[in-house]
Amino acid sequence: MYATTSTVVVADDGTCLVVDPALTADEVGALAADVAAAGWAPAAVWSTHPHWDHLLDGPALHRLPRWAADHPRSSWWRRQAVDERDADPVLSARPAAAAAVAAVTHVAPRRYPGAPGALAWPGRRVEVVGHDAHAAGSSALLVVDADVLVAGDLLSDVEIPLLDLGSPDPVGAYLGALDLLEATAARVVVPGHGVVGDDLAARVARDRAYLAALVDGRTPDDERLRDAGNAEAHARQRATIGA
Repeated sequence: MYATTSTVVVADDGTCLVVDPALTADEVGALAADVAAAGWAPAAVWSTHPHWDHLLDGPALHRLPRWAADHPRSSWWRRQAVDERDADPVLSARPAAAAAVAAVTHVAPRRYPGAPGALAWPGRRVEVVGHDAHAAGSSALLVVDADVLVAGDLLSDVEIPLLDLGSPDPVGAYLGALDLLEATAARVVVPGHGVVGDDLAARVARDRAYLAALVDGRTPDDERLRDAGNAEAHARQRATIGA
């Protein structure tokens, strides 16, 4: 469900950062079991943004610090996430899926000191790229020595750009974030939903083309719109942006 990608950033000594663990309790449990079996030592869990499906944990992750980029509304994250989960139309239509989803974390993520910028943790060098494209307080992580960009819910091959429609400038915020991510020139992109790829420039161009069509009131020639969920999201965005 949601084609969710979780990431573990591992240092040479086994210290690791778990990014966006998801989505069902079984998946989160299996992820934690794999980390333990590999002998890695998690330092924290990083949430790339405040949507409920990126704020999940289970018994093995519950004890870890929860980190995120800074935003004035960060203290509201947990309440907002619980409300979003309860209102999610996919879960409402699939009670079995709703029952399987992992618990929303028990505390709101705290701002990591120094974000954006280099993460001051004992692992490999990670740069925090903060933005407000998909949701206020979003972030991406650039693993510098591996040349990998953990993009959160941007640059997906299966999901159109989903705007924060409560933002004063949803399209401008998204375009600004794309500029920041493109400037990393990362060799590998890990989207929050979809498939890992080595096509950063193509993903940025495709998302810019989608946004240009949205602003112009056109339906873009974008294969992601063949998905019913994306088509519904596009209709909502077109109604709002074109208003």
